[in-house]
Amino acid sequence: FMKNSVLACIFLFSAFVFGQGKSAVTPKIVVKVPQGETVVLKGVSIKFIEVLEDSRCPTGVDCIWPGNAKVKTQVTANGNTEEILLTFGEVRQGQEKNTVLYNAKNFAINGVKLTPYPTSETAGKINNYVLLICEEKNN
Repeated sequence: FMKNSVLACIFLFSAFVFGQGKSAVTPKIVVKVPQGETVVLKGVSIKFIEVLEDSRCPTGVDCIWPGNAKVKTQVTANGNTEEILLTFGEVRQGQEKNTVLYNAKNFAINGVKLTPYPTSETAGKINNYVLLICEEKNN
């Protein structure tokens, strides 16, 4: 009996130790910011001003270049306000891709995506854009 309980303890302990290795991926909570509106996340105010460019290749169309979308935002934190340009999709050589809205010591707020994605019917006609943002922990 003693031998079995020692084995059971060793088995449970090893399962516990090895089970700790896999850290669960926390789901990202995405916040929607409709164009022209402002959202406050962790005390940071983010306003989605406008879409400067949406050259993303529409679904159902063959394009040589996948294109990108450029979004103008206004971020206010700690009394400072600045305009931040976000880029979604591919960037051409020499251009920079930015999806970071705000970066603090222990968290960041990032742009995730611009919706809706253009289709062959809606390309150039979208006026109800929504910017998706999320907070991510900095390690």
